[in-house]
Amino acid sequence: MAEVKHGKTVFTQTKAFQGGLTRVLTLPPILEYTPNSLLNLTVRGYREDNLIFANTTTLTFSPRNVSTVIQTDRSCYQPGDTIKVRVVSVQLNNRPYKGRVEISIQDPSKNAVYWSESTGNLGIVLREFSLSPTSPHGHWTITAAVNGLVDEKAFIVEHYERPHFEMLFKTPSQVLIGDDISGSVRALYPSGQPVRGTLTISVTVASDVHNAASTVTVTKLLYGSTRFVFSKDQLQGIRGRVRVEAFVTDIPTGFKVNKTVEVDIMMKTFQLTFHDFPSTLKPSLHFSTKLQISRYDRNPLSSQDLKPSVIIEVTQSTNTRNSVPTTLTLPVPQDGNIHIQFELHDQVEMLFIQATFQSSEYTLTVYNNQPSPSGSYIQISPVNTSPAQIGLPLQLEVKSTFQPTALHFVVSSRGQVVAAGTKNSSSFSLTPTLSWSPEACVTVYCVLSDGEVTSDTAHIPVNKNNYVSVSWNLNKAQPGEQVWLTVNALQPGSQVGIVVIGEHDDGPQDDLDFNMEKDCNIKMLTNARLYKKKQPDGPDYGDAQMVERFWSRWMDATESLLWFDTSISDQPMKSEKITVPDGVTSLRAAALVMSDNLGLGFTPLPQKLTVSKDFSLSLDVPSYLIRGEEIVLEVNIINHLEHDIEVILLLLTSEVYKFVLAYKGDVSGVNAQKLTLRSHVSASALFPIRPVALGEIEISVDAVSAEASDSLVWIVNVKPEGVKQSLSETLFLEVEPLKLNSSTSISFSFPPDVVQGSQRAHVALVGDILGFSIRNLDSLLQMPLDSGEQNLIHFAPNIYVLQYLNKSGTTPDEEEIRGRALGHMLEVYQKQLSYQREDGSFSPFGSSDTSGSIWLTAFVLKCFLQAKPFMQIEQSVLTRAVTWLLKHQGPQGEFREVGKLIHTEMQEALDSGQVGLTAFVLMALLEDESYADPGNLSLAQSYLENKVASGGVSNYSLCLTAYALALANSPEAGPALEELTSRADYKDGVMLWTSSASLESHDLEPSSAQIEMASYVLLALYKRGSFVEAIQLLIWLTKQINHIGGYRTTQDTVVALQALACYAAFSGANAIDLRLNITAPESQFASLFSINSSTYLAYQRREMNTDTDINLNIYMEGRGFAIFQMNIFYNLESKAFSQILQLAKEEEAFTLDVDVSEEKDHNHVMLSIY
Repeated sequence: MAEVKHGKTVFTQTKAFQGGLTRVLTLPPILEYTPNSLLNLTVRGYREDNLIFANTTTLTFSPRNVSTVIQTDRSCYQPGDTIKVRVVSVQLNNRPYKGRVEISIQDPSKNAVYWSESTGNLGIVLREFSLSPTSPHGHWTITAAVNGLVDEKAFIVEHYERPHFEMLFKTPSQVLIGDDISGSVRALYPSGQPVRGTLTISVTVASDVHNAASTVTVTKLLYGSTRFVFSKDQLQGIRGRVRVEAFVTDIPTGFKVNKTVEVDIMMKTFQLTFHDFPSTLKPSLHFSTKLQISRYDRNPLSSQDLKPSVIIEVTQSTNTRNSVPTTLTLPVPQDGNIHIQFELHDQVEMLFIQATFQSSEYTLTVYNNQPSPSGSYIQISPVNTSPAQIGLPLQLEVKSTFQPTALHFVVSSRGQVVAAGTKNSSSFSLTPTLSWSPEACVTVYCVLSDGEVTSDTAHIPVNKNNYVSVSWNLNKAQPGEQVWLTVNALQPGSQVGIVVIGEHDDGPQDDLDFNMEKDCNIKMLTNARLYKKKQPDGPDYGDAQMVERFWSRWMDATESLLWFDTSISDQPMKSEKITVPDGVTSLRAAALVMSDNLGLGFTPLPQKLTVSKDFSLSLDVPSYLIRGEEIVLEVNIINHLEHDIEVILLLLTSEVYKFVLAYKGDVSGVNAQKLTLRSHVSASALFPIRPVALGEIEISVDAVSAEASDSLVWIVNVKPEGVKQSLSETLFLEVEPLKLNSSTSISFSFPPDVVQGSQRAHVALVGDILGFSIRNLDSLLQMPLDSGEQNLIHFAPNIYVLQYLNKSGTTPDEEEIRGRALGHMLEVYQKQLSYQREDGSFSPFGSSDTSGSIWLTAFVLKCFLQAKPFMQIEQSVLTRAVTWLLKHQGPQGEFREVGKLIHTEMQEALDSGQVGLTAFVLMALLEDESYADPGNLSLAQSYLENKVASGGVSNYSLCLTAYALALANSPEAGPALEELTSRADYKDGVMLWTSSASLESHDLEPSSAQIEMASYVLLALYKRGSFVEAIQLLIWLTKQINHIGGYRTTQDTVVALQALACYAAFSGANAIDLRLNITAPESQFASLFSINSSTYLAYQRREMNTDTDINLNIYMEGRGFAIFQMNIFYNLESKAFSQILQLAKEEEAFTLDVDVSEEKDHNHVMLSIY
């Protein structure tokens, strides 16, 4: 009878046993428990009603009856990334757990941002979770709850910059003392272009209690690839482990990449280790072990290494006789594994085995931990040394120093007794079951007639038939090649998970240690005499824990190249193709497998695909070519081998380009050249060509040597010759309320000097006046973004889009638009802070300017205050900017510019006074009046009101003032708008205003100043509620938007989009129901469009045939409006364009002449601008 007590709860099980036999008694499940609590186990034995045996022990109770492993495709993510999660759960018998699994993800503040519940497929639950672009940085946690038990896995979210180029750092991980430390560094851009820079490489010895840290550094030039050597003289006195660090700096860009590897300085050439020996001696029986001889550098033993023999000296120590060593001289086999076996003396207590091979030696010491007073010992061993197989008999042999009458056995695995019994023969077999996996602990014992118990234990690895295999289609690959995996599982219907990573030389080695602590986790209760030292409880290792150890060892610091799960049929499965990346020395593929019958298994070691690059090819070619222009293609090749090679470079012929003959003496080098390359040195070949086709063309280069070959295909765009021209015609299309349909037409004729093949055209439609801008929030202007003003083009429009979304309610794709807008704002905000100066002001180029700018500081303040409802803005940034602005306010309330002003229209306003700038600053301060003193605001407002009343204010300044006064609810806002109405020029019934800058312009399109002034008037009318008066001006402004959703400059784009956003929320776009038919009979173009409440924000575009002039007919029916654009692009012949320039030359403010001359060293040119 067995009894378990837990508090007041008692579990009892009784079973009859036949004397002299061993059987298993299974206790009922313990349902009420306290995790990790102690239980009392009492076992009593009765013969009839007489108690003949009783004993008690304590057990530590673990409630875990399911093992769970959480895996992710990598350990570090960036905001916006997708996390792939795999949760694997198995029962104690290693079969899949099919119950409910709850998965949640917590952010660094422990807020649950994701939760799901699933039973998965064969114990495997798969989930994907997308981080938002604004996810907080820090340590996140994935939890999996199974049967009330929770497992966790952490991952990191942070912003990290990917290296601008790939760097491969190769050096041995072990170096023999007295040898050089050498290696190579390869640095290539993703395009294959070599990095031209400097290599700084250092060897550092860490400090210890005896010595300070020391470093040896070498710096040299690098072009794609180079070797380095630290001589033994430089390394003199260095012992132990050193850190080798390489820094590559690209000279043209300043980009830096560094890598570090650790190198062990080995004292001996050969390493000696003993394996497979018993933990205790068995006197009078055999002792066996295996000696492994390996090289320090992990290379196979050479024929020269195998010539000497290994000397084995065996000493058996006893208390009764002097120890006389026995010497064995044994040959060394090719694999370096030497089997040693001999008989032990009858009274041996200690064994010393000293192995000597050349200059290396190692000693193994084993004790007799289980002495028997009677000298009775048994020894068990499997007949076959290979791992046992589930379902196949395992033959065991028992040797002994006496004649046993009965042998009892107990088999345990993962902390559970899985089998027990009695055998009457010294040779018997047992059949492993799934519960034996992954390793079985087989204990055989015998009870002697005097009550003494003698025993022996064997640890037997168990292989399951549920083996999953993965294999590469190649044994060796080069970067850029496409490879794939073939996956196979023996049992159809198995669920398989695959991961592939790229590794460098400093990655984990193949010798993954799966050795567990060799304890069987068995308590023995007996009234017999047991002579054995107390052993600790062993761990409960199962397949799930082994998978976790195996996976985390080489996955946790690596990003997977391939991660997928699939169900395997009876046929092998081929994975998707993987492009081999540069900068790695191998690809490793690992798999786990789960089936109903055989449970969980995995590949014991990753399947390796060696990645090597004999030489690198790259093509130095511009980002695009011009048709008809001659260009010299420079093909660069780098030899990564350790010896010199001879290579033939061949540029393949093609119909899309012609070769320009280049002569060297009497030799014509058209499309082939022969080069001799030294080790880790580069060379180049020049091929002059002339492209004759437009669009994307392929340039193919082959490199062939006696040892290897490589090829490069470069795609380059060929553009038409001539000067680019573009036209964007925007129409505001509307079906009037009392009509059912409407029609209109639009046409365009290409000029006679158009470059053939350069014509492109498309039409586009949206059902919202902000539709074009929302689509192109990240590219509203085609201009540099390298100043404090230009940077804000990626900030301010996003604010107005978010304001529009808040006002208009639910819109299609709202979450996607919000996420995109906030992502842009967060990125730009960080960059904008770099333009703030120490005094709180902002200037176009930050601290490099002599002073902050009143105008730019007000512009930034306005944008940041408008952004506050949507993102966190640092309070000190705002207060410092306001303080600096108010410090420069004049006594009458005016603001004068003290820094650099790069806004042309505002500069014009300053020439006629400070009205425009004061109005601009007041607009910014009125965004949040809590930041400024009311007196300052009132003073600025009074200044503007007086200027309006006295007259003489320019059109541009008056437009700004009208809006500023409208914001301030000033009664003078009305008179300002009335004055503007009286000054307006009417074009097609629309009020417009001109400035001196716009009057001098020769451009037929509205100037930036006109767009900006119209936008400020629209904002003033909106603020005063004058919507009817604004309609025509709003339609005009909508029609001026260009094909990328912006206008001409930062300021007109920002102000115009602010105005459009105010009116867009009230335009009724979500009530549109329009059908449009657009046709062009001459070019056989016809397209149908539909705009409704679910598509009004969608950007609908159709390409048009441009072989002839364009004549479009537009027919629409339904209700509502649409914004239509016809965008045309073409090139004018350069001669014709020059004539146009000549006509306007006398009227231009300046001319620009550029002269380029070649310098003497042919590596530089002189650029002169007049």
